[in-house]
Amino acid sequence: MCRTLLIVAALLPIATDPRIHAGVERPPLALASSATTRDQDQERAGRAQRSFNAESICGTWVLQQVAGQDELERLRPTVLAAALETPGVRGFSMRVPWKAIDGDFALLDAGLAVARARGLAFSVRFMAGRHTPTRVFAAGCPSYLHRGERVPVPFQPDGGPNTVFEAEYDRFVARLAAWCRTHDVRLLHLAWYGQDWAELNHGKEVRAQPGYSYENWLQAHVRLLDIGLKSAGKDLAIELPFSGYGPLTQAAVALADHVIERIGASNPIFFCQANGWGPGGDWGAPDTRADGAFDRVWRRPVCRGQQAIQPGDLDWPALYRRLAENAATYCEVYASSFSGRRKDQLAEEVRRFADRCRGRVPLPSPVAREVPLKPES
Repeated sequence: MCRTLLIVAALLPIATDPRIHAGVERPPLALASSATTRDQDQERAGRAQRSFNAESICGTWVLQQVAGQDELERLRPTVLAAALETPGVRGFSMRVPWKAIDGDFALLDAGLAVARARGLAFSVRFMAGRHTPTRVFAAGCPSYLHRGERVPVPFQPDGGPNTVFEAEYDRFVARLAAWCRTHDVRLLHLAWYGQDWAELNHGKEVRAQPGYSYENWLQAHVRLLDIGLKSAGKDLAIELPFSGYGPLTQAAVALADHVIERIGASNPIFFCQANGWGPGGDWGAPDTRADGAFDRVWRRPVCRGQQAIQPGDLDWPALYRRLAENAATYCEVYASSFSGRRKDQLAEEVRRFADRCRGRVPLPSPVAREVPLKPES
């Protein structure tokens, strides 16, 4: 279906929830005790006004998935060390299963220590889907089986909201955000319902579930997005991937538009991420036509990052050129890529990107334009 979308320039923030920071830090309730003086409050607010997420996270992040502290310790002196010692790297981005940090954040503390030992920033991504804690399903979260593991369904069999998952997700994200603020972690990667990863899951399995309609599925993800935005502020950027298991091109644009409606244009308290950054494009789409349809997100004034589609020896100059063309603020590169045959080429691009970040942090223009759209496949 052909259609033309009119994108309004510089939309104003709509702060319908008082916990949405909209660019201004609000101290956690735990800090607002009788022992906190007015001078301390003013100093904290002033510090937040001087610290911007985009400046704190701009650059290349080393990405590594770990399931526990034993695996982290095994990788630390080899794969991780080679990557984190690369000059110009911004930080260490650690991807973990939700169930690995559900009981406590000891694994996060260990990852933070690895980053801080090298003077680097730290970020965390949790994965839901088949990595969701068993207790969430035991509480009544609808699910389906995927390779013998339970995966949450974004809606009830009657099409209504999955209130069990949403409530647990809300509580968990609030805990994660509090941990991040306590440890000066400036970028928190969140998960969708997912399946194998943290990305969007609109695949055939979820579309076959009772209660499915596109609108039910989309609104379930809008609600998770809104939960994430409640924790966003100038001291903590929230990210969610707009790529995944599709079809998704229509949904990615809808989610980008929702972000702009809620917090305004080019507001770096939220970043969307394309997780298919590789030889075939940015989104991991099955063909160039679908990847081009995803690129409509880049025409929206929403802040963005990109993740390498896989570990390995990629054409790093070409990928980083595309990163610059997309005005992406940061990128994630798998740790093992820093030990590959093209490691010197990658190191040079990391250095160049770091130099660009020091000169001027890349952000999308807040002024959008009317764009004629091609038919979607």
